[in-house]
Amino acid sequence: MLYQEDKSIVANTDGIIQFKIVYWGPGQAGKTTNFHRLKEIFDLVRISKGYSIETTDGRTLWQDAMFLSYKLTLGDVRLALIVQVVTCTGQERFLSTREYVLQGADGIVFVADSGGDMMEQNKRSFRELIDTLKKKNLPFVVQLNKRDLEGAIPIEFFKKQLGLPLEEKYDDDTLVVYPANAIKGDNVIACFRDLMFQVLYNYLTGA
Repeated sequence: MLYQEDKSIVANTDGIIQFKIVYWGPGQAGKTTNFHRLKEIFDLVRISKGYSIETTDGRTLWQDAMFLSYKLTLGDVRLALIVQVVTCTGQERFLSTREYVLQGADGIVFVADSGGDMMEQNKRSFRELIDTLKKKNLPFVVQLNKRDLEGAIPIEFFKKQLGLPLEEKYDDDTLVVYPANAIKGDNVIACFRDLMFQVLYNYLTGA
């Protein structure tokens, strides 16, 4: 169990569903910024503050244990939904920690960097993710962060480099790439919300 049962959370419910969402991507692409924006936005439904472990040079190794709680009704069943949000390091020398953090994950937000000199790092990190997902059937969304940068890479070029569909949206109306500015919070919620819909769908359909 990811979160020890809290009677105030499960009161008047018939059970608990727990999910784990992981933020993955190259170093300094904005995973930690997404994490902090979610903490601010979901302040009223947070049941923990989260904690972080950093390397000696101040880079995030991982941020963990920010739990969000919701109550939802499916037919006549009332459930408590607990979501654990985790970020993992983008530094290549810590690849083994990324694989550890991914254990037990139900969905992934891939955060890429719009910087013109970051395309190779984006591609390498995305390849690592896809290789890892060959062993798992996990939904993911792609966020292209830092869209406010001068000389930000074009979204169509980014899609081609990562081998993503060139259309704006998939058939389910979710975006192929979410342009974002995590510092301002732009599209932070949209990425999280649309991924959660996919995770819930997979859970309810047994996908």
